[in-house]
Amino acid sequence: MKNQFLLFIVVLYLSFFISCIPNTETQNTDISISLSDPELQKILDLKDKQDAPSLYKYFRHKNPAYRYHSVLAFGSIKNPAACDSLILMLKDPVIEIRAAAAFALGQTGDGKFTDRLIPAFNGKDTLNINNIFNANILEAVGKLGNLSDLKAIATVKTYRNTDSLLLLGQARAIYCMGLRNIVSDEGTSRMVDLLYLESTPEDVQLIAANYLGRTKNLNLSLYTVRLTEVFGREKNPDISMSLATAFGNTKDVNYLPSLKAKLISEPDYRVKCNIIRSLAGFPYPEIRDLVLQNLKNENLHIAITAANTILSNGKVEDVLEYMKYDNDSIPWQVRSKMNGAVLTHTALYFTKSKLVFTDRILKNIKETESVYAKAAYVESISKDPYNYLILIRLYNDEKEQIIKIAALEGLGNILRNPLFFKAFGNGFGKVKGEILNVFISAIGSGDVGQISEASKLLSEPQIQWKEWIKDPVFLKDALKKLKLPRDIEAFNELKSCIYYIEGIIFTPERLTYNHAIDWAILQTLSDSSIAAIKTSKGLIRIQLNKGLAPSTVANFVSLVNEKFYNGKIFHRVVPNFVVQTGCPRGDGYGSLDYSIRSELPQIYFNKQGLIGMASSGNHTENTQWFITHSPAMHLNGNYTIFGKVIEGMDVVNNIQIGDKITEIILVK
Repeated sequence: MKNQFLLFIVVLYLSFFISCIPNTETQNTDISISLSDPELQKILDLKDKQDAPSLYKYFRHKNPAYRYHSVLAFGSIKNPAACDSLILMLKDPVIEIRAAAAFALGQTGDGKFTDRLIPAFNGKDTLNINNIFNANILEAVGKLGNLSDLKAIATVKTYRNTDSLLLLGQARAIYCMGLRNIVSDEGTSRMVDLLYLESTPEDVQLIAANYLGRTKNLNLSLYTVRLTEVFGREKNPDISMSLATAFGNTKDVNYLPSLKAKLISEPDYRVKCNIIRSLAGFPYPEIRDLVLQNLKNENLHIAITAANTILSNGKVEDVLEYMKYDNDSIPWQVRSKMNGAVLTHTALYFTKSKLVFTDRILKNIKETESVYAKAAYVESISKDPYNYLILIRLYNDEKEQIIKIAALEGLGNILRNPLFFKAFGNGFGKVKGEILNVFISAIGSGDVGQISEASKLLSEPQIQWKEWIKDPVFLKDALKKLKLPRDIEAFNELKSCIYYIEGIIFTPERLTYNHAIDWAILQTLSDSSIAAIKTSKGLIRIQLNKGLAPSTVANFVSLVNEKFYNGKIFHRVVPNFVVQTGCPRGDGYGSLDYSIRSELPQIYFNKQGLIGMASSGNHTENTQWFITHSPAMHLNGNYTIFGKVIEGMDVVNNIQIGDKITEIILVK
């Protein structure tokens, strides 16, 4: 009897175990495949063409690799019309395909399908067979669901620390909700718990910290003790920098001592940048000395961040102190911002003093050789609304497009200045009319940078142009002259402006397929090909990932082979965010006469040194790319990742606006 009982128990256990596992006895479950496979190439070409009907046919293919890649393609396409077909794939016998379907559904952004997504969660899986699928279901609900869904997800506290995939799914769900401004006390409490418990997997803690730093209007007053404890003990700079941002967002002085202490003790410049940036949320007398000390920090990123904090949070009584930083020993990146701080914080009616200092800034413009420095000084001039005529003159007289665009941006700053109406009184209409004439000239210039900037400014509700532009015919004439796909950014900005003036809801233009994947180039590359990027600051080696982003890698390598990137400028540098390059114009508005598709498989901006494609919206990529200084999780699912830095991150961290790529060489 005893043996029979034991046999019964074994049979019962095996029956339960088998019931938890999809029936794959006669199924091929291998989804690995080579890019040299002609059928896979066909699927990826269909993804590039966004040919949904042809991709659907592969959903029924007996080869799971083809089903997997055809399903995953919709994570990049993001077409809500595919949701019905993707829902069916949640029942595929291969778990990776079910997980890909859940991810793709989340990428569509269509909340109508949340109720059909949630029942697919396998809550009875006690053996964790379905964790990867369940985690993707949670993340997808975070991208699609509502407040009640958030509360349901956030109140689950039965996941063990060993259930790392489920914890990741839960954390990603709450984070995605936060990015969509869907917030609950339950969600915030859960993220604090995950961060506070040292046994929580570090990648989950990173998401929790990013939630606290990125989500708007969180009330963290209940968590001061626990969060300051975490901040004090934390050794991972990626977590510390997000917490620093969260503390600054609260403007709660109870967090200030922790920030000050960490600023002094922290060795990582990125954390210091975020701390200094966060100090702008606190009373000026409490932060003054610390910020001023860092204006001459040997790390230029820190010094620039300190200057930005003074620019946004300085006081009139310290204007004479700010003036001291207008000297040749101060880098132009800091000097220009401190010039702006002087004009920003000098009282409006001190017109003579500001006029004298404006002359000093004009002298800086004249004496500097860097066009990027000139543009920075032009922006500083815009901090005094009375300088609008100087900006108009600079716009008319300067030949460099970067300077003209800086002048347009400066005129926008003047129009947004809260003292604008006080400065000009009843004469504000005349001033606004003169500025409008400049914007009209910019729209008619034919230059995509000027058109983009002027269109953005004419579309700002705060500036109120609708009553001034009764007939947008000049905007429509300019739109007709733009060429797609090359001018897609300017086209969408200008079309959005027209629709704003006419009171029509705007939907961005979708580019048609225009650039095929070069499979011949990809066949010359290994799965871990390396590109050596020689810059004016040193060598950076990046590993390309053709398996995750074949179209992007093929395009990048093609441009490298043509020596396109030789001499290109790093035109955008945001401390502790990204460095960006690859623009033919050197100002971020340039492009070639084609576009490539966004490639968005389930990978994340969860560390420094990732190489992503810059864009003006999905499927508008071309030549520009960026390297991250740190995790940038808010970019997840929207920007292509096609490689990572494997050597020279110190060089990346040292790059500033105006530095150059001298050459890129494919190593292997």
